[in-house]
Amino acid sequence: MAKAIVEPYNGSPAIMIDGKPYPPMLATIRTNAIDHIEADYDYFKRLGEAGIRIFFVICDTEWLKPGAFEQFRQEAETVLAAVPDAYLMLRIGLHPPLSWMKEHPDELLLREDGSRKPVELWTESYLCDMPAMYSLCSQKWREDAGKALMETYDMVEKLPYADRIIGYFLAAGGTSEWYYMGAGQGDYSEAFRRNFEEYLRETYPDEAALKRAWHDETATFAHPGLPKEEEFVFTDAVDYHIRYPKNFQPSDPPSPPPHLGSHMGTFTDMDQSKRMYDYLRAWHLGTAKSVIYFADLIKNRNKNKLVGAFYGSCGCVNYIDGSTSAGSVPVLDCGSVDFLAAPSVYQNRQLGGFAGQREPVDSFRLRNRMYIVEEDTRTDAENSYFGDLYEVFTPEDTVNIMKRDFGRDLCEDLQAWWFDQHIGGGRYGSKDTLSLIKVQQELARESYEKDRRKQNEIAFIFDEESINAVSGKTSFQAIEFMRDYEISKIGASADSYFHNDLSFPDMPSYKLYVFCNVYVLTEKERQDIKDKLKKDHAVALWLYAPGVLDPEAEPHFSTEHMRDLIGMEMTCEQKVVTPKFKINGTPHPATDALDHGQIYGYNYRYMQNNINRDMIDNTQLLYPVFYCTDEKAETLATYLQEPTMPALSFKKQDGWMSFYCGSRTLRCDALREIARFAGVHIYCDSDDVIYAGPHYITIHAASTGKKTLIFKKPCDPTEVYERKCYGRQVSEISFDMLKGETKTFALD
Repeated sequence: MAKAIVEPYNGSPAIMIDGKPYPPMLATIRTNAIDHIEADYDYFKRLGEAGIRIFFVICDTEWLKPGAFEQFRQEAETVLAAVPDAYLMLRIGLHPPLSWMKEHPDELLLREDGSRKPVELWTESYLCDMPAMYSLCSQKWREDAGKALMETYDMVEKLPYADRIIGYFLAAGGTSEWYYMGAGQGDYSEAFRRNFEEYLRETYPDEAALKRAWHDETATFAHPGLPKEEEFVFTDAVDYHIRYPKNFQPSDPPSPPPHLGSHMGTFTDMDQSKRMYDYLRAWHLGTAKSVIYFADLIKNRNKNKLVGAFYGSCGCVNYIDGSTSAGSVPVLDCGSVDFLAAPSVYQNRQLGGFAGQREPVDSFRLRNRMYIVEEDTRTDAENSYFGDLYEVFTPEDTVNIMKRDFGRDLCEDLQAWWFDQHIGGGRYGSKDTLSLIKVQQELARESYEKDRRKQNEIAFIFDEESINAVSGKTSFQAIEFMRDYEISKIGASADSYFHNDLSFPDMPSYKLYVFCNVYVLTEKERQDIKDKLKKDHAVALWLYAPGVLDPEAEPHFSTEHMRDLIGMEMTCEQKVVTPKFKINGTPHPATDALDHGQIYGYNYRYMQNNINRDMIDNTQLLYPVFYCTDEKAETLATYLQEPTMPALSFKKQDGWMSFYCGSRTLRCDALREIARFAGVHIYCDSDDVIYAGPHYITIHAASTGKKTLIFKKPCDPTEVYERKCYGRQVSEISFDMLKGETKTFALD
């Protein structure tokens, strides 16, 4: 049998099969048309000729869909006939059949009033009208689906080509991506009650501690009281009332900030009760435990099989109800999951934009795990609806977008697969596209033979626990606005991590750390962060309310926690403030070059949704507002509507430097100047999309005009598709580009 594992290869994790590395790209072709298979032998053969060697093949259990294994065999045998040296990963559905749901109503989501919401479960290979969503933390479902999983495993092992099956990709929940459908606000089912009890027993030493945390003398482990539906107001109702105040006349006085229940603005009020925070933690961790449960089954049978899942998605999801945004660290640390995967976010993918990723991908590398991007990159083969949303109309558009997305994977050392969602294939079937894939496969193989250790100088830091403490819109603005619209236009590549990683002994050093949504930190975690900043003599940029919540301290919500973390005296006001500001304070090297007439602090970009015509709400308002009141700090900017409140402050610390920005997002030009102040090398300052590594650099033009690339050291930059050298031992080059054009340069 083939031995398939993830292990370091030339300094970075790689898929290794019998000691041989398999670089990107991989492939998934949708052949399953629910009730039959449409597998195109010639298409698979051409993909094999282009260099694709690992294919994900969709497979449901016989428990869910009688006849599913035969459909899997048809596709598997077509792939192997077309590409005899291919390897297969089973993308295996773990959904329960309708009959199971009817027999086990306690394992389905239940509303507070005792009703259930019917939902339509849709995957690439299955469609079902369900009486309600099955609980993703149901132990009964885990056991029965686990039995079906292992029955499938045993059937696979009996196949004559079993040695070509290298692993299992676990699929459950909506579109197989481990999120709830129709969750609404709260689950009052017996399945979740049991999960909640388990979480509480793991979290609190005894019931006395639980009662104190919840301020509820009736609270017990066995029958924990669940939050009432009205207690969920902080998750979205507060944002709605902030966005739409009661009075709209220009001369009306400001509406008072909404106070609809147990919340501190857009934060849950932990000091009044930690019940809601615990509930949401249990909601997300329960799904994560299911991923671990199924992964353990496979690894206990054979440690030389790869195991992955679509779990962990900080983007394009409901951060609160989805249950997939706040449990990745336990999954990565469990020892049984080799990789997690997700598509890029579905906004800003059009020409001139870039496809943001849903996870802090370098946390995976640090743990010898892999993050794999599902590149469902649209092409000119789409129908008119999706072609318009994606703005890809011509073969040239297709080539530039595929160059951009692959260029990111090449320069940032990401694994990925092309996902052809056209039944039977065809999205990547044109002669030009297949020729492009062949060149890219050659590039990927060459890149894997170089030193793959990354050398970026900026780290963006995110937090999972904080997602359970703030409104969904707060998380969306703090995470997605920055990651999906600004980071790749700084002009310097950046890495991304969970804050937990800063205590790792082998965590790399960076010149600039940007803390995006780290609202919930313990005293130890704050100290770990400060120790890392001092060790690296780094610059820290803190965005909106870092460390304001300490789940172990009294009180939980305090600006003293912020002061301890960022080294500045802070003030909080429970009022609604626009985050908009201009650079209007003390001159400083990090802000002197910025446009002092430009408004900062909000997302000013056109937000294009690439999968539907829904409008994305661009509004940003702060509630509460936090600002620096430290006499020793420099005020670099103030809020436009509150000129006495600093919006951007700076203060030197003991061995490191601290910027505090009161908004949740910051434009790429401001990020670039702070990075430059920190000593970061800037490759390009024209707001174009830049992916840079030690051996390659990709530029995707966000506008038409002359572009200049400045290298860290003299090199012979050769455009890999043109096979043209742009200079010998040069430090910079300039060239003209049209908006949406992509170039990738080899620097060696």
